[in-house]
Amino acid sequence: GTGSSTSDSGSNDWSDSALQKVLNEGAYWSRTSGDCPSYRVGATTTCDFSNTGLTEESKNMISEVVWNLGGSGTHNNVRAKSFYERERGTYVYSGRPTTWTGKVGLMYPSDYGYATAGGATTNRDTCLNTVLYSWNRSSISDCKNNDWLSGNSNQCTITSFISYSHDVFYVDSTSYVYGSYVYNTSAVRPSVYLGSNIGIESGSDGSSTSPFVLKNS
Repeated sequence: GTGSSTSDSGSNDWSDSALQKVLNEGAYWSRTSGDCPSYRVGATTTCDFSNTGLTEESKNMISEVVWNLGGSGTHNNVRAKSFYERERGTYVYSGRPTTWTGKVGLMYPSDYGYATAGGATTNRDTCLNTVLYSWNRSSISDCKNNDWLSGNSNQCTITSFISYSHDVFYVDSTSYVYGSYVYNTSAVRPSVYLGSNIGIESGSDGSSTSPFVLKNS
């Protein structure tokens, strides 16, 4: 969100986000090199998506949909289900839209929560009934260790922390969810909705050794 027309310090208005523009009309969308937002005060850095951006075939598989931009004013006592409900709500920072229509967004905090399989010590139901802000505790490490959306960087979500104009929710590098400045972003997961005509051509489990290959059916 840095360098948006709303604020040089960043904005949690996804519809006006510089990152949103990179993903939907900039270097990532065009599969080229270009400028990407960097830290704050409208700064940019060179980014190269010439090998990892969207191909024309990929773009044709993506549906344009309504993304929900509802937020939360706290990360305390918020579980996956609560985030899911708030994401689809109408609480936003003053003046912000509650929806955005487009193709490429980011994951939601609830996506991260529901992506866990749990484990032998802490099962999935217990994980889903545990506040996401607490998921870095060693006593429930099954929740984060068996969540395919866990990572080793601060991952930005599309969901705003509505108490401030420039805060969003992150999945921290140690795997708990909290609200902080949008310019703290160090990793994002471009997220899309596939068209109803898209099927799986090959791949058994979506792993790096057997990835799902999609096709127009």
